[in-house]
Amino acid sequence: ARPLTSDSSESGEVEWRAYELHPEIPAGGFERPRGKHGFLKALASEDGLTLRASDRVWSSRPALLAAEVARSEGKHAELHERLFSAAWEEGLDLGRSDVLHPLINDVGLDPVAVLAEMTQQRYLDAIVDALEEAMMLGITGTPSYLLNGQVLRGVQEVEALL
Repeated sequence: ARPLTSDSSESGEVEWRAYELHPEIPAGGFERPRGKHGFLKALASEDGLTLRASDRVWSSRPALLAAEVARSEGKHAELHERLFSAAWEEGLDLGRSDVLHPLINDVGLDPVAVLAEMTQQRYLDAIVDALEEAMMLGITGTPSYLLNGQVLRGVQEVEALL
């Protein structure tokens, strides 16, 4: 368990699960609809953050596979955070192995080994299983939170999670 915020005494288990929102995305992605993340950019700005999401929507499957490999190495949280930053603050295409390579290295994992391990069927199975579980719970998008058996959808204030 870890604190939900740096100034909170509340703690809980946080387990990130894979959710491939658009498995149909082709190589090269597609153009993101204009204004799609204006709301998120405004929220981030209120907290002193800057979102620089790409103008394209990329396939998340390679990043999800890398994160599952990292989970097996005890580094899921670190890689997840690095991938999130790369996508939303740097606007990087996480569907490309040449982009993933340095990000994997940043968290102390061997990129060549991780990229090779990503081809193992068990990691794809983990992603598919997580998506099926989410669908059974009625989760249809991100972000979603499962808290004490209740699904909370969309961006939430920390207080809603306490």
